[in-house]
Amino acid sequence: MAKMLTEKLSLTCDRLLSHRKLACCYSYFSIPQHGKEVLPLILTGHHGDISALTFGKRSSPVILCSASADYIIVWDIELCQKRTQEGKVAAGTVIGTLLGEVVHLSFCFSDARVAACTGATACILSSKRPETIHTLTGHLGPVTSAEFCPWNNDILVTTSEDRTFRVWDLKTEAVFFQSFVLSASPLLTTYFLEEDRHLITGSTDGQVWCFSLSDDHKCHLVTKMDLEKMEKRHQIKPLNMVFPYVSVWGPCSDNSWFCIGSSDGLYVVDLATSELVTALYFKGRLLGTCLLPSFCLSLRNSGMPPIKHVVSPERFHWSFLF
Repeated sequence: MAKMLTEKLSLTCDRLLSHRKLACCYSYFSIPQHGKEVLPLILTGHHGDISALTFGKRSSPVILCSASADYIIVWDIELCQKRTQEGKVAAGTVIGTLLGEVVHLSFCFSDARVAACTGATACILSSKRPETIHTLTGHLGPVTSAEFCPWNNDILVTTSEDRTFRVWDLKTEAVFFQSFVLSASPLLTTYFLEEDRHLITGSTDGQVWCFSLSDDHKCHLVTKMDLEKMEKRHQIKPLNMVFPYVSVWGPCSDNSWFCIGSSDGLYVVDLATSELVTALYFKGRLLGTCLLPSFCLSLRNSGMPPIKHVVSPERFHWSFLF
């Protein structure tokens, strides 16, 4: 059966998508409107432009966290919908104030805590009230991401423009492990593979590393991947091109592959071999870090040929792979 990419939703934005932060979960997606408001509902509360968005991990209640330089706000989506239907103003809970520009947000797996990256600091906040639980410092450059470990909520991994990642013990605020300098380019994100107890991180020059995270919280290199070399081996794109790494997420339900996002498309990688299975390309270099983590994809199997998808700089396309 031929595989196809089906567009489910198209939305015109008021600014270029490269200037937007998007978030999605299984039921909703969210995008800033006019800089300070959050769609799909009109959630108003920020005075400055929204710089980061993320949904909670739990399916109920569905909560959304948004950040600007003035506030970090948590929204209960169902409650906001109810208030809107009643003609009332949808309100959120301010959990942080004047922390500076927040470039990344993430919830822990119970949704009780939120990690916010601002400057060279990762702040751990309560999702229920304005309380800073931890302030983690030590990176020599801006922190680019902070993710909670799915099998141990007291472990946090941060990446930084200083080209290292750190594994933190949130009980003591101590560093379990600090990597060596991995690349000449900044690290951007981290993703956990829970079944294998691995973590994956990558740099902006298209290098991706997979580490094991053992019980003693030490990290050991499992494999290293290079997007450009992978594509050269498969001869599916012209040579001498650069493919900046953007994000990593997945894996599929049978844990056979995971996805790597770059500024030009989406790469599906076989977990067992670390080889490229297929690639979804975008027309032009139009997407930044804001869009690729927001795709909701369902790959039925890993035997599909390369597929192409076009995204314009003014429109957001919600797509599923069948």
